[in-house]
Amino acid sequence: MRQSFHFKLTVFFILFMALISIPGFVAASIDNPGDDATVLTTKGFDLYKVARYSDARISFEKAIALDPYSSLSWYGKGLASAALNDKEGAVQALDHATDLSPKDEQSWLKKGEVFISMNRNDLAITAYKRALQINPNNKEAKRNLESLGVHATPTTVDYRQYPSSGPTTAPTPAKGIPFTPPAGIVIVIGAVALYCGYGPAKTVNFLKIILLTG
Repeated sequence: MRQSFHFKLTVFFILFMALISIPGFVAASIDNPGDDATVLTTKGFDLYKVARYSDARISFEKAIALDPYSSLSWYGKGLASAALNDKEGAVQALDHATDLSPKDEQSWLKKGEVFISMNRNDLAITAYKRALQINPNNKEAKRNLESLGVHATPTTVDYRQYPSSGPTTAPTPAKGIPFTPPAGIVIVIGAVALYCGYGPAKTVNFLKIILLTG
């Protein structure tokens, strides 16, 4: 009888600790999302919007290190590099963006803008014509081409010459979190099953069913 009481007390303690710990782990997962390329790219654009261009570029570079096939991350790095007056770096990043996504209208527009700032009007004209080919109604491309003395007629672009986007990498799981909420839930369920009188074997089978069907 005494052993049964101690056993139930132990199970109750485990259940109690799991319940009070899970909210903290959930909060940690949200506050510290880990090295996820999508999160880092979003953070980069948020930093760019508040004129923290250096921090934005660092965030985009971290995202690219995790997923080098993300044209959006390369585009963001191009924006941040241009804002930092790193024109060559901006062109290189935007080249990656348009190589991965040839129909990325915004990257072509930004590339044209950077080329104008570099007095490379010939390359700017090509970039704006590419943007206009993607979207014949693009007013910015038309306006900039006309300012360069070029009739705004879209060029024919063979997109087959460009490589397709490669496979995206799986997001890296969050680091520094001792266990995940799903693991805590399994512990809670197991503790409840034991506390309610299920034997260890029945409890294990019960948890297998949950994990296989979950």
